[in-house]
Amino acid sequence: MQPEQLHEDDFLRILWDEKTRIIGIDWKESTSAMSGEEFKAELTLFADYVERKKAPGILVDVNKFHHKMAPDVNQWRVKNISSRYNAAGVKRFAFLFPKESPLPPMPESSEGEAFLTRTFNGPQEALA
Repeated sequence: MQPEQLHEDDFLRILWDEKTRIIGIDWKESTSAMSGEEFKAELTLFADYVERKKAPGILVDVNKFHHKMAPDVNQWRVKNISSRYNAAGVKRFAFLFPKESPLPPMPESSEGEAFLTRTFNGPQEALA
């Protein structure tokens, strides 16, 4: 992926690859100090970019993601963020984990999501 940086702040970088039409998040180590409200604000900001680009693919690098999500956040995310991804035409969503990390069991998509979600240990696998 030869991405263009669309946004950068304390917690993340948002990247866009015009050729593959994949938009991504590169989370930063500083997420360890991120509040729940800041996490929601970052996801909302990212959803704005997904909608603008009408990206069919999302790649989220969680190698440096250290925020501890509250139990109710996933329900909020599906209602407020995934619905926007659906409307933008997202078809595939990939999480990129560290190479040596075991991949967490995940459903291929959550209820309310019209896109396939998978986890990967390598960027080439995730992009494919």
